[in-house]
Amino acid sequence: MDIVSDTASYCAQFLEGNNRRIYQRIIDNCRQISNDVLKRDYYIPPTFEEMAYLEYDGTGNIAIHRTQAEFCTRGRRMDAVIGRMRVRSTPVLHLAILFDNSDCMTAWARSEMLEQEIRPDSAPLIAAKIAAIALLEGIRDAETRLFITFGSDIEVQREIDHNRLLAADGSGCCRLDLALAELLRMRWDIRSGERHLFILTSMPPDTGTGVLLDDIAIQEASLVYMRRMVRQGVRILYLPIFTQMDLVDMRVGAYTSRSFAQRIHELGIAVSLIGRTDTFVPALRFGIKQMLQHRV
Repeated sequence: MDIVSDTASYCAQFLEGNNRRIYQRIIDNCRQISNDVLKRDYYIPPTFEEMAYLEYDGTGNIAIHRTQAEFCTRGRRMDAVIGRMRVRSTPVLHLAILFDNSDCMTAWARSEMLEQEIRPDSAPLIAAKIAAIALLEGIRDAETRLFITFGSDIEVQREIDHNRLLAADGSGCCRLDLALAELLRMRWDIRSGERHLFILTSMPPDTGTGVLLDDIAIQEASLVYMRRMVRQGVRILYLPIFTQMDLVDMRVGAYTSRSFAQRIHELGIAVSLIGRTDTFVPALRFGIKQMLQHRV
């Protein structure tokens, strides 16, 4: 059994009863997955080049205009001579993860939709938990970290509780639009520095009412919100989890899971499909690499 399958099994066991030993195994495994995905030459934080002006130390170039300005204010002194050099800096990072905790992510809901038993460890919710914890454990140098769960409503967590995340069992409809709108309301998309947004979900947004126009409205709203973020320079990785392929082409509103992911890709957003456990790490690695290569 590979590490992802092993971790999925532990996550399913954790839902049956909060066991400290199982919890620690999950966290340790997610850290190992994070190491495979992020640390082995795949995750390189973006940098930018800027001009630095410092007191001249005898090497490099003198900034003539800056030096003249210093002479005017401080007099002709050696410590008023200003040098210049190009330096590379790593911008501050703002991390946000949107986590789909709707019922369509769960084994029990999928069992009803497919009229066959779906094991808890093969539900999208379990894969989403593993991916979320791996990302949170791997990207610890972010200046701010936001974790937003969405179902019929949203919950914003600044202090991330892994125990609470692992105990989540999904309920309600998939209101991705509310989670994206909350980020915009917080003006997260215009914070200075790098902004990385990960979206863990499975099916297109829906209202749970079964009204076609309502579902289409929130799906289009979600696309509009993502397009706005892209224009603000936000790097987005959309991670649809397709563990039951029979549901990939089921239409919800205007889209199927497949066509909604394709529509997001057309917006210039990185998309990487998570399916079988043996392709989990390569899919996450490929998605992150694709996200970082996108021009903003």
